[in-house]
Amino acid sequence: MPEIWVEKYRPKRVAEVLGNKQSVQAFLEWIRKWELGKPPEKKAALLYGPAGVGKTSLVLAYANEHGYDVVEVNASDWRNEARMKSIVGESSLQATLDGSTKKIILIDEVDGVAGREDAGGIAALKKIIDETRIPLVLVANNPWDPKLAPIRDRCLMLEFRRLRKSEVLARLKYIAKAEGIQVSDAVLEKLAERSEGDLRSAINDFQAITGGRKVVDESVIAALGTRNRVKQIFEALRMIFNAKSIRAARAALEGLEVDLDSVYTWLVDNAPLQIPDPNDLADALEALARADVYLSRVNKKQEWKLIRYAVPIMTGGVAVSRRHKPSGFVKFAFPSKIRFMQKTSKEREMRKSIASKIAAKLHLSTSKAMTQMLPYISFIMTHNEESGRALAKYFEFTPSEVAYLSGKEKIEVKAAKTPSRRRRKTRA
Repeated sequence: MPEIWVEKYRPKRVAEVLGNKQSVQAFLEWIRKWELGKPPEKKAALLYGPAGVGKTSLVLAYANEHGYDVVEVNASDWRNEARMKSIVGESSLQATLDGSTKKIILIDEVDGVAGREDAGGIAALKKIIDETRIPLVLVANNPWDPKLAPIRDRCLMLEFRRLRKSEVLARLKYIAKAEGIQVSDAVLEKLAERSEGDLRSAINDFQAITGGRKVVDESVIAALGTRNRVKQIFEALRMIFNAKSIRAARAALEGLEVDLDSVYTWLVDNAPLQIPDPNDLADALEALARADVYLSRVNKKQEWKLIRYAVPIMTGGVAVSRRHKPSGFVKFAFPSKIRFMQKTSKEREMRKSIASKIAAKLHLSTSKAMTQMLPYISFIMTHNEESGRALAKYFEFTPSEVAYLSGKEKIEVKAAKTPSRRRRKTRA
């Protein structure tokens, strides 16, 4: 039986984990406090985000690299209090005589514990976190279920976002080379784009289309069909705009594989369409404005605890504001910002690649290289061919990057497709 590539090529070292560098660094700082014999204030770390972005892989890679044993359990299989205590509780109290240990407890799908209100699993897990003597790592797709509030407050919250297309593509190219598979960049780019930042699904799709073959062409891509996460956001929007309470509106985000910034953008663009009354709309936009303040602080200062305020305001605030409904059916609109970002994704990737090379050579941050240096370098390369060649050699620009900077090549902008009416239907 062939080995599953997802496991075969799972990162063995932290350096091999793709993306989410800030969250990875925060995790390393957290666990090093345990290693120094000074357990952090937050004894548990909660790694959350969509599937396939490296949450579990980070923990396993660190354990492999530093010689830890991992006690791995799936919380959805241990919902009752007795089982939670017997499996997780005993392990959390087992430390060596000198207080050190080489063990990590990894609880996957912790949001599954909240599936049953009377099971007592959350209460048991709360006590385990308080008493643990070894690092306790929880993994979840959506940690904002109200039932998880008692353990959220006790955890270091680390968000993992979808990977960039370039990151997924690089890993697929590595696997193709390692497996000796002849496949064009076009096929791998389609797989990376189709995955929507989910590395696990990209690798599974790649293994599926090879079918044991060593030569793969574009014809096999059609066999995979299409993925459509847009229908999930439409269902969430429907729930939010029709919710009768803040609790019901907030529940719309449970299990939704869309980051909060994107949800916010969808709400801002659709509020004027779904809320016809001017006074109602003013209240909804005021709620969204307040939520934006919290989200901005989360992004700029990494104050993840503020999300607990942003989520109910941006969902419940909009829901309770709509006191008058549209007279008829009003379809949801695809946000102009997201459409624009899709149209310009290739150019943004090109500019980021150029900026990263400038930053490395000049010892700047990528953002400063982008805003302060890239325009001047582009101007020089456009107006002075000799100086342009010297700059291209120094910064090690590729031919396509040189053509872009000198204005000789325009990045093709593809029109983003707006989902058809049929695709707009939400799930029952």
